[in-house]
Amino acid sequence: MTQHAFTGTLGVEDMARHIPHAFEVPQGTRCVRVAFDHAPEHPGIGPLPHQLSISVYGPSGARGTRHCNADQSPVISENWASPGYTPGSIEPGTWLVELDTHRILPPGNISYRLTVDLDPDPTEGPVAPPPGVTQDRGPGWYRGDLHGHSHHSDARWPVADFIAHARSRGLDFVTLTDHNTVSGLPEAQALAADDLLVMGGIELTTFHGHCLTLGARAWVDWRIKDGQTMADRARQIIDSGQTYVIAHPMAMGHPWCTGCHWAYADVYPGPARLVEIWNSDWGDSANDLALTLFQTWLNKGLRMRATAGTDIHGPLAPEARVGYNTVLADALTKPAILEAVRAGRNVLSSGPGLEVTLRTSGEPVPVGGMSGDVVGTVLEIAITEVPDGATCLVQTGGPGGTQTLKTVAVPDGAFKTDLALPDMPARSWVMVLLRCAGGQMLALSNPIFFPGDWG
Repeated sequence: MTQHAFTGTLGVEDMARHIPHAFEVPQGTRCVRVAFDHAPEHPGIGPLPHQLSISVYGPSGARGTRHCNADQSPVISENWASPGYTPGSIEPGTWLVELDTHRILPPGNISYRLTVDLDPDPTEGPVAPPPGVTQDRGPGWYRGDLHGHSHHSDARWPVADFIAHARSRGLDFVTLTDHNTVSGLPEAQALAADDLLVMGGIELTTFHGHCLTLGARAWVDWRIKDGQTMADRARQIIDSGQTYVIAHPMAMGHPWCTGCHWAYADVYPGPARLVEIWNSDWGDSANDLALTLFQTWLNKGLRMRATAGTDIHGPLAPEARVGYNTVLADALTKPAILEAVRAGRNVLSSGPGLEVTLRTSGEPVPVGGMSGDVVGTVLEIAITEVPDGATCLVQTGGPGGTQTLKTVAVPDGAFKTDLALPDMPARSWVMVLLRCAGGQMLALSNPIFFPGDWG
């Protein structure tokens, strides 16, 4: 067995860095074991600890990370790896262990020790079975989650419990988007069946914002280093056919949730056209501010679409009212669901059913669609499973800003109405919101757009 050892000290000035430690792996190595410890783990005052992660890279690329997890002794072997890391051949050559310094609080002065043991004997562990198969049910409305976590990053439950919880909530599809790793996807996708489509993704958890890469099955580089831009990374993701979503853009940032607040000026929204405006419970993650940001972008002539994500890290209480996506898709398949999401053919809801269609002189226009008419249009609204005291708001916007066109008190149960819209100006939009008596969001639609110079 060969061992490499590294020591160092981290100060406040080392925050938001990727600190590399290179070592050579000889031929015949079949297992890499990393051990990391640091002191003090806490600055000594306040509720927050320092927040450090370990990423491992082999000669051919990333072998994973386990974002901000207490277990900082990863094992990477030929047929098995610790959660957050990917098994496979242990290539000879130069490897890297990077310390990702997400949060270092004053006064800093953290001493650390990092050791790497190279073992000629592999470590064995459970191997995920083949992916499960979900029978397509054809065109329809499908309800699911686009954002969730397991113990392969910082969640408190294993993949099997994450998938079982999605089933208990009656979802049609669920997406595992662990922080900066795809190591949990084989196990998750093995648990798919006819009652649940399991999709893959990754949450790029950078020092200055989080974004979802939906449809990803392989690791995507989350590091935005000097000379790189988030706009270029977003274009690469979009050009590869994956679905790029700005996550919880107005969430609280440092120090409470370092990196959670979106701070990329070049993707504001830059090439992005999807933004998660409903993260977890509506009262969390500054979702009202995210809705305002979304509508501001719409008013600037950007044809944005909204998503919801539970960002789940453990079991929800039965009464929890998180946002899910109800998607009008051509099929219950990953390509069809993500195509519909990119087109904005989804409503965001914590439970109530909300259907919004624009009736025009031509074909009816669903949410996310573009009307061919600006005059003589009628908005058809159907709501089900409405709690008592809810209010329906029809909002429009464009170059003149956002305004509430109509407010309707919704009776308990079900509600339908047709609203004749006024002549709509060029490059305007309309969407429907459903709020409870206390103002909490219950459901909202994606916009329907009117002709104009949209970006």
